[in-house]
Amino acid sequence: MADRIVAAVRMKRKVLEGVDQQSDIIDILDNFVRKTIFREPDRETRKLKRELVALMRKKYLPRADESGRRSAVPILDRIGGDAAVAKGARLSGRPLRYLSGFRQANIKWFAQEVETSTVAISSELKAQLAKASRDSIARADMISDVIDSYKAELKQTRKARRVLEQANKALANAEATGDLKAIKAARKARSKAKSAAHNVKTAMGRMETRVQGAARDAVRRETQRAQLATYRQAGYTVYTWVAVNGAAACDSCTALHGTTRSLKEWQGNQPGDGHTYCGGSCMCELVPQEFTKDNESIKEPVNPYLFDALEK
Repeated sequence: MADRIVAAVRMKRKVLEGVDQQSDIIDILDNFVRKTIFREPDRETRKLKRELVALMRKKYLPRADESGRRSAVPILDRIGGDAAVAKGARLSGRPLRYLSGFRQANIKWFAQEVETSTVAISSELKAQLAKASRDSIARADMISDVIDSYKAELKQTRKARRVLEQANKALANAEATGDLKAIKAARKARSKAKSAAHNVKTAMGRMETRVQGAARDAVRRETQRAQLATYRQAGYTVYTWVAVNGAAACDSCTALHGTTRSLKEWQGNQPGDGHTYCGGSCMCELVPQEFTKDNESIKEPVNPYLFDALEK
């Protein structure tokens, strides 16, 4: 039955870690860097914020809703068959209001994250311009150096992210063997890959990392809430926490694995709400208790990389 959890996670990952989303954000940032940032940093960073928020509101959060609702189907099908799937197919009433309200709060949160990042980059770039003027460095040369450094770092960051993805899969394979030595080595390699993926030094690189992270978290939370709204529409009100990411799941999520509570009791303590060690990046699932009851196959945290036969 763990394969149904993996199927749900992978449906959501298609949008929350999608290449399109990352590329769209990078394109906006690149255009921002090349054209206007150094002329009027304050005005242009405000424009950047509007473009990024519009991208999330119009394109990626609607995709996240669709992905999250589709990810509920394998679970509903397992516990209630076609009747449960049909009942959850169209949101109305409280589930619809719940998801709509969360969407507005999610957009507001993402906008604030972008605001924090753009204010920081604006201040830092103005300081760099002042330093170049003080040191008699040609403005054009300084701008060229900043852009070149950012592009070089972005290239390395993309490579590091690919390495991290492979490290996650290697850890899953090691877990499947049960070889403790192999698992220890794979964990070490994953930790190293994760550090490299987050090792950024340029001002633009830091902003890109923060904005990408905020975008992924916003989409992840949206998919989770859309999935939960679908369960609610189908009539399920008590949920069990299923930790995801195998041995790499954080201590908080591992401790919560298998915990069952009413929806009211989970309110404010759902995956991605920030109360676990992994914070807003939580990948865990809340599923109807009917799915996990007496199920031996998900006694331990589920690793979505283990099931290579499933469509990614």
